[in-house]
Amino acid sequence: MVQLDDDGQPITRAFNWHRNLKKSLESLLGLCHGMLADNRLNTEEILFLDTWLKENEEIARAWPGDIIAQRVRDILADGIVTEEESEDLKDTLARMLGGTLQEAGSAGGMATRLPVDDVDQIAFDDRLFCLTGKFIYGPRRKCETAILDLGGKIAGGVVKNLDYLIVGTLASRDWAYTAHGRKIEKAVSYRDEGTQILIVAEERWTKFL
Repeated sequence: MVQLDDDGQPITRAFNWHRNLKKSLESLLGLCHGMLADNRLNTEEILFLDTWLKENEEIARAWPGDIIAQRVRDILADGIVTEEESEDLKDTLARMLGGTLQEAGSAGGMATRLPVDDVDQIAFDDRLFCLTGKFIYGPRRKCETAILDLGGKIAGGVVKNLDYLIVGTLASRDWAYTAHGRKIEKAVSYRDEGTQILIVAEERWTKFL
């Protein structure tokens, strides 16, 4: 018997895959909520998160689970979890739980509701990048280093010769009234004037690193 969705359409394998992925994402958020209940993140909890992600490969291969999994692996690589590493990961997970991903209903987060360009490639060599917002990928210096390592250059603000404005997934719901919102609006204004600026969501940017 063919299963139908709420609109009376046949449920496909792809539909089931996306539904299961959403459930896995909700499980990840629920796990993080429990770990952060005391507003702390200790080594044992990070180790548990690492084990959970290894046992749930479907979410560890998809955004944002893939980035979280890589960050956890990086933290544990040297066998020492520093206070800075723990605090930074805690802050990232807490921002995820703030509603950015949950209310969007998808792994794309708030960035998908911003005026972003759907790019199919990103060139780094000698291109000028500006970053705005908070990133799941890591602290600003880590994001900038990833760009510099691929031959890109970093701009302190939005200028007319900018190639890419990268918007962090953990952007505020009130982005239009924030400092990073003003950068986005300025980039949109330049883009409307015919400049080459592309506004790219973090999720898309990380696929080309």
